[in-house]
Amino acid sequence: MPVTVNEKFAVGSNDDKSAQVSELSVTTTRDVEAAVIEVTPVVDEPPATQAPVVNAPAYTEDGWITTLATNYGTPGDGFLGRSTASGAITTTTSMGVAHKSLPLGTVIELYCPRTGITCTATVNDRGPYDGRPDTFDFQMGVTAALGNNTGWYTVQYRIVG
Repeated sequence: MPVTVNEKFAVGSNDDKSAQVSELSVTTTRDVEAAVIEVTPVVDEPPATQAPVVNAPAYTEDGWITTLATNYGTPGDGFLGRSTASGAITTTTSMGVAHKSLPLGTVIELYCPRTGITCTATVNDRGPYDGRPDTFDFQMGVTAALGNNTGWYTVQYRIVG
């Protein structure tokens, strides 16, 4: 008995630099006695301008916490030259970190799995205030020190002081 099947697949790249997923639709006709159809929902990825969704931080065996980070203090975003919650002035080379709940002055060690680079920074500001749990806003000095450009990326951190 001929059966027409419309199959949808999520296709994308495993390359961390281009995490874009597209949908591929294939229609095929098959001769089968009985058809068993499994339905797997296709998950829509957030647009590149929207941060990935994170439910909770993940802890590693050696105490590192995995979370998301982005940056601020870029030309045109309104934060350059302004004071942080600790009173420091935001510059394009500032090594400050914004976090909602870590105490101001907390020193954290940061590791970027994508680049393999580690650096140390100090919590000197509050934020981000976009609803995602346990994320950071890095000033541009931190972003550059970790070998990243702008955008959202995964980092690991641990408190060192």
